Parts: sequence; structure tokens; C-alpha cells
Amino acid sequence: MAFDGITTFAICCELRQRLLGGRIDKIYQPETDEAVLSIRSLGQNYRLLLTCQAAHPRLHITEKKPETPLSPPMFCMLFRKHFSGGKIADIAQIDFDRIIEISVEVLNEMGDLCTKKIILEIMGKHSNLILTDENGRIIDAMRHVTEQMSKFRTVLPGLPYTHSHHNDKANPLLLHDEDSLFCLLEQNGTVLGKSFYQSLNGLCPFSAREICFRAGVSDKALLAELPAAAKQSVYTAFHQLFASVLDQAFSYRIYRESDVPCEFSVLPYFSMEAVSFQEYDTLSTLLDIFYAKQDVQNKILQKSQDLHKLIQTNLERARKKAGLQEQQMADTKDRDQDRIFGELLTANIYQLKKGMTSVSVANFYEEEASSVTIPLDSNLSPSQNAQRYFNRYNKQKRTEAALTEQLAQTYEEISYLDSILSALALADCEKDLEDIRLELHETGYIRKTRKSKKNLSTSKPLEFHTSEGLRVLIGKNNIQNDMLTFRTSSPYDYWFHVKDIPGSHTILFCAGLEFEKDYTMASILEAAALAAAHSKASAGSNVPVDYALRKYVKKPSGSKPGFVIYTHQQTLYVTCATPGKQQRK
Repeated sequence: MAFDGITTFAICCELRQRLLGGRIDKIYQPETDEAVLSIRSLGQNYRLLLTCQAAHPRLHITEKKPETPLSPPMFCMLFRKHFSGGKIADIAQIDFDRIIEISVEVLNEMGDLCTKKIILEIMGKHSNLILTDENGRIIDAMRHVTEQMSKFRTVLPGLPYTHSHHNDKANPLLLHDEDSLFCLLEQNGTVLGKSFYQSLNGLCPFSAREICFRAGVSDKALLAELPAAAKQSVYTAFHQLFASVLDQAFSYRIYRESDVPCEFSVLPYFSMEAVSFQEYDTLSTLLDIFYAKQDVQNKILQKSQDLHKLIQTNLERARKKAGLQEQQMADTKDRDQDRIFGELLTANIYQLKKGMTSVSVANFYEEEASSVTIPLDSNLSPSQNAQRYFNRYNKQKRTEAALTEQLAQTYEEISYLDSILSALALADCEKDLEDIRLELHETGYIRKTRKSKKNLSTSKPLEFHTSEGLRVLIGKNNIQNDMLTFRTSSPYDYWFHVKDIPGSHTILFCAGLEFEKDYTMASILEAAALAAAHSKASAGSNVPVDYALRKYVKKPSGSKPGFVIYTHQQTLYVTCATPGKQQRK
């Protein structure tokens, strides 16, 4: 279910109950499109999240502590200036649309009590957070909209605020009879389900399907072909749904398929009765949980796009270089023929005369001593022609030696860049990205590393526990890999890594424990499966994973972060662990 008008109505009801009369203590702006208000209400402290990000714009109370910038943006400073210390007077939804107005009583510059507004417009990529003064003029907005950007409405400081007229949809709470409803539906569409959300504010496709399901009519039915009885059923279902909304008969549910959240609803949706669900006490708790992983993924994806582009560019360059070096290496494989030609010319130099373009001699390197024709340079003497072949042979020999070293370096670079891509896939916080940026700066891929503008929490390795209770730590990037392997673990812990494939260093903490008494092979297999799951082979089965005591793992001097050599290893073939099968802390 999208954050539609029904969800907006429900969250406004909840926020009014919990926040009316509350005081705004602090205001943060963790992201360019996100604000968090710290509100003291009814003896409790709440954090109200307002976000106008394109993917999941919404507002609700959140339990998450924001990672605040070291210096607040200009919008945040204006927000604080005009609304800090203000009292929440009202929280209202406009025309059952996804527009929420939070009225705040504050003292103006003259010391008089006035009402200013915080307005969140939830409109997908056009979402915005707008602040207005007591006269309804815009103080500032998270997204400025100029005349060049929109011919319908300009959103700039100092201009009067007007509600967005991004659609001509009707308020469903004002439709009180069947004729009014179907007259509106027929004006805006021909298919029943689609015409619902094209005609009415607050209805998403999920809710439109629910109305049709309750009426026993297909949401793909054509309006012109609906019989009178079907229309009556549809209107009854429509009326019942919105009566439940007005009565606040809410039931906050997250529906799951294969234990993965797929939808949520604020009412019992009959069309989802066959799907497993979990109920929550408040809508804010539901939204906090439902959007948690998606928010992190979206933020990490946005903030790592430049890193992905950088790594992909360097990977393509390295792979192209490897291809050219491999071709040059192949060209040196025939160098023995030049040596043989040189030796044959030296042995038969008495037959040669300057000006000859070729000579046929017996090839005594073959058992049959068959005749071979050797091309000659007519401008060179016999000895110079022989020396020319020896020089070509020696040059190709030197080329092969140099290419062998260069190819090893190129393959190492490709492996390293692949490990960075794996680290980007595992990154689950901004600190992980900062660590990767620092590593790329130290290895020369980034000239300057920008300093973080936020108070970021420390990034930690992934932590799991095997079914026998042993602790497993997995590095999320090469810096963590080195730290985990050479500082966190002890020499008698087990170290795991997929064989010849980029992946994370994995440590099974078993030092001081006795095998077969304190733990068994099951823990080793589970750790190996986790190592496979956090590698480039995460989608595979029968993945080879090497493991050895950590004391046999060494880091060559001058090698790149995350690169190690190891001995005394054993290899297991495992299927990648499914996240959740091992207990994650």
C-alpha cells in the first residue's frame, strides 16, 4: 500500500493524539530531503520524521536517532529560527489528499503569538516540505520550484503559499450517493479499478482493488458494462471502506510473502486474508519497520553512485588492459622459431651472401632434417641477419618476463576492484561508504577524499552466531577485513574466505574451545556458508570456501587493503547461507 490518503488520514489521527500541545525542542536535517523534529508531549519525547524523498515520502514518529550534520544546512537554520520552542496547535489533512499541515504557535519577531505552518506535500518526485509564516507566505522550502521548472506553481521564499493543484480529483468523503460516485468514475476512466484512483484523492491501486474485491466485482471490469446490482455492490463497498476510515477502525498490518514485507494497510483488507501478516500497535511503528531497509538501501544507492561509476570505469580499463597484455603474451610464444632461425643461419653462414632475400637450409632440430626457408633482409650481411633473429628472440623473452609481472599486477587490480564492488554491496550505513572512500584515496583511485559532514556512528562488522552459539564476524569492506583478521581475531580462531573469488574475511571465534566438545563441524560449515553468502558467489551453490587457523594468514608488505596469503588451508564446498538462518545480532 502506498502512503496514500487513507494512510495520511490515519497518521494525522495518531499524531493529533500524541503530539497536540507538544513543544518543538530540537530540529535536525539529516538529509537534504529529510527533517526530524524532537517534540516533548504528554511527558514523553518523540521524534517526528518528515521526508520528501522521491522514493518514500511520508511523516511519522520514528525511534531512530538521526545522524546529524556537523553544520546545519540553511533550510535547517531557518526552520530552527522560526519553529524552535513552538507549540503544536493542529495537524490537518487537506481534502483527503497527501498534504499535511502542522500548525505551530510561536512568538514572532515582535514577541506576539502567531501561527506558522509546516506543510508536507507527498507527491512522489514532486514532494516538498514548505514552511510558511503567519501571513501564509513561504519562509523557505526544501525544494525551490521556479517558473522554468513548473508553469503551474512557483515555490520560492517570500511568495504566497497555494496548495498544489496537481490533479482535479475529488474528495471521496464528499460523495454520498451512488449516482455521484459513478458519474465521477465514468468521467475519468473506462475500467473500474483504474478509474477509482484516477478520480478520487486518497486512493491507491491497492485500495481500489480492495473495494472491487469487497463488492465481488473484477477491478478490470468496464464501467459501461456494469449492471445496476454490481454498481450498488461497488458503492456499498466504497461506503463501508470510508466509514471504517472515519470511525478510525484501524488495524495496522504488514503483509509478508516468504517472510519478506510486501504490503501494509491501516485497515483489515479482505483481499489479503490469505497472506500472512503481523499487526502493530501504532502506525508509526509499522512505517518505521516497513521502510527501514528500503530507506537504507535508497540512501546508500544514492550516495554510492559515484563510487560505483568510478569502480566500473577502472574495472573496464583494467580488463581491457589485461586483454591486450594477454594478446601480447600470446605473440611471444613463437619466439623459439626466431632463435632456431638465428642458429640455422649461423650454422650455414658460408652459404649466405649479402643481397639474398631468403635461404633454404636443413633444419637439424627436426628428426627428418627437412628443409626450411628463412626470410632474409637483403640490406643486411649474413651475420647481421642471424643477429636480427637473436635480437627478436631476446626481445620477446624480455617482453614475456615483463608481461608476466604486469599481468599479475593487472589481475590483482581486477580482484581488488571486484572486492570493492562486493564491499559496496554489503555497505549498510554511510560510515561504510566513508571507509571505502578513504581506502580508495589511500590506494590512489580518488585524489581527494571529502570529509564527512555528519556525526557518523562507527561502522561495525556483521555479527552472527552459529547454532552452537559460536560468534562469527564478517568484514564489510577491506579496511574492516584487515582489522578483523589481524587485530580482532586471535591466532587460533578460524579464518574463512571463498576460494579465488572476491569476498569478505570471515572469522569463527573458537580459540580456547575444544573441537567435538565445545563445538562441532556444524559451526565450521555454518561459518563457511556465511563466508560464501558474503562474497561474489552469493547466489551460487557448491561454493569452494578455504579455511585455516588465523595464524597461517599473512599480509604481504605493501599489498593493498584486504589482500592476504595463507597456507595450511582446507577447502569446503557449501551452499550460501540464507540471511536469517544463522542468528544475527
